[in-house]
Amino acid sequence: MRIGLAVLVGGMTLAGVVRGAGPDPSTFRDEVRPFLARHCVKCHGPAKAKGGVDFSKLDDEASVRRRRKVWRGVVEQVETLEMPPEGEPGVAPEAREKVVGWLKAAVSSFDCNDPSSIDPGPPPVRRLTRDEYDRTLRDLLGVEFRSAEVVGMPSDGEGSGSAFANLAEALILPPVLLEKYFAAADKALEFVFEKPKNKKALDALIVARPGPDLPDREAARKVIARFLRLAYRRPVADEEIARYLALFDRSASKGVKYDDSARSMIKAALVSPFFLFRVERDRASVGPEVSYKVTDHELAVRLSYFLWSTMPDASLSDLADRGKLSDPSTLEAQVRRMLLDPKAKALTDNFAEAWLQVGKLANARPSTEFFPTFNGNLRRDLRDETITFFDRLRQDDRSVLDLLDADYAYLNQDLAKHYDIPGVEGREIRRVALPPGSHRGGLLGMGSVLAMTSHTSRTSPTLRGKYILEVVFGTPPPPPPPDAGKLPEERKKGEAPRSFREQMAQHARQAECAACHAKIDPLGYGLENYDAVGRWRTESGGRPLDATGKLPGGETFNGADELKTIILARKGDFERNLIERMLSYALAREVQGDDECATRQILADLERDGHRFSTLVLGVARSVPFQYRRTLEGREPRPGESP
Repeated sequence: MRIGLAVLVGGMTLAGVVRGAGPDPSTFRDEVRPFLARHCVKCHGPAKAKGGVDFSKLDDEASVRRRRKVWRGVVEQVETLEMPPEGEPGVAPEAREKVVGWLKAAVSSFDCNDPSSIDPGPPPVRRLTRDEYDRTLRDLLGVEFRSAEVVGMPSDGEGSGSAFANLAEALILPPVLLEKYFAAADKALEFVFEKPKNKKALDALIVARPGPDLPDREAARKVIARFLRLAYRRPVADEEIARYLALFDRSASKGVKYDDSARSMIKAALVSPFFLFRVERDRASVGPEVSYKVTDHELAVRLSYFLWSTMPDASLSDLADRGKLSDPSTLEAQVRRMLLDPKAKALTDNFAEAWLQVGKLANARPSTEFFPTFNGNLRRDLRDETITFFDRLRQDDRSVLDLLDADYAYLNQDLAKHYDIPGVEGREIRRVALPPGSHRGGLLGMGSVLAMTSHTSRTSPTLRGKYILEVVFGTPPPPPPPDAGKLPEERKKGEAPRSFREQMAQHARQAECAACHAKIDPLGYGLENYDAVGRWRTESGGRPLDATGKLPGGETFNGADELKTIILARKGDFERNLIERMLSYALAREVQGDDECATRQILADLERDGHRFSTLVLGVARSVPFQYRRTLEGREPRPGESP
């Protein structure tokens, strides 16, 4: 049974492997390269790299390792006969097998015990996202005030599925945004300094005022020294403090009151690159190809923005000051503390919402014309169900496999009625034990996922299958051709297709659509018992529903429960994808080939520790790419990396 879905989602599982059998260089020279040149390079070469795949850059095993995810997809397409395309002359089965075998060996071969093969990846310079900016201002100034929203700061764009709003390469700083930062600093400080209700916050900000034994400048020095230490998220040097005191001197010399002169220093700090960016300084004595551990203060910042989307708190900062945070037992204790803190809700808000694509629910297509109960209240409840499920997974430290299958759900009275689950009353969302035969439990039984993968008046097996491939397994299909996406019109002659499924089948037989639909649609058919807003049904249009599916490898199933069983059998592929998504979010960059050892280690830890959520997070925090970095200046990009 496992072969079918294994081929479908990438063809291999690498959990627990330390070193695979290395590929034979002579096979690449004599068999693989000629095959690629003959059948592939015309569409995947320097002139036209379809799907971002350029076979001309495939020189050896190392060039495959650096872009493992891409080459896993190549293996899948060659192995399932999707590539080379139908009609390509001279594709001998034995030659195809050699190419697949060599690529599998190259992707699998990696010695995690060899320090020279372990690399923390590029050291990105990370600007704070809009959400991180607001949360950091909240903790820095001690007030709830969303200044980014007040000044109309633009939202940071999120990619689809694999990308997050915090990816460093997308967080540019155009002039218009810099102007917004100046305006936001003014608004935030106006709120603190001029609103009487915020006197406590103001006193915490202006920690010293002039007196008989404390000259103005010395009081100002105490204020800015403390503030910079918090705003810069690291110790500050005397010369840095002196630059801000010069602003105070200039203001005070013009007769400006003490508080307003101090305010000018604080505003300057709030528009400094050391506040707006998460800056990690290169070590001048270390070459660009040498990996080294980040400082304890840099580790504190990495942890706090990973789990809280904000600056380190007093506990993290104190441990960093004493050089204790990087101690393994201390680090573990802090991660566990942070996961239980209410601020860790940010991990749900910024990681889970993007990964699970919950934001799409707001624009889900089902119309109240066809589904009258699908109103604003139900949309909100469906979103809350999914968000609460993930957030309680964090708080209760449950198995991440609950995302695939669980014997409970988070419901209120309206949701329970929507799902036809009795015995739930009240508006509050809470944990509910699912009765036998509820057909719920896990993501694929949630109305949020089912509604946002439907059309105006009907379900969409294609969108639902795509969601499983993209979100659950991290193997999204390629974009459809420009003219794809519409079912064929009813024919003028002869009988029209008798059912929606027959219409789908007719559409999927079109040459430009067939290969992808063969992978996508069977998964979506398994969810056909859920209507477009997630209610269970057994028929449609007066006809019994056909919820059977056959995967490319020959594996068959009937309905959501059997499909779930098949997906659970590939839990390693799901966990690998979840690990890579969380690594990407924590590192603020895409995962690359050199992160393979970290992925494998976390995968092994999850298997050993009962798949607990905390094990996943601890694995990320302990990993080489999270705790190490390289010098940025003077370093040449590696193949597969952005310059």
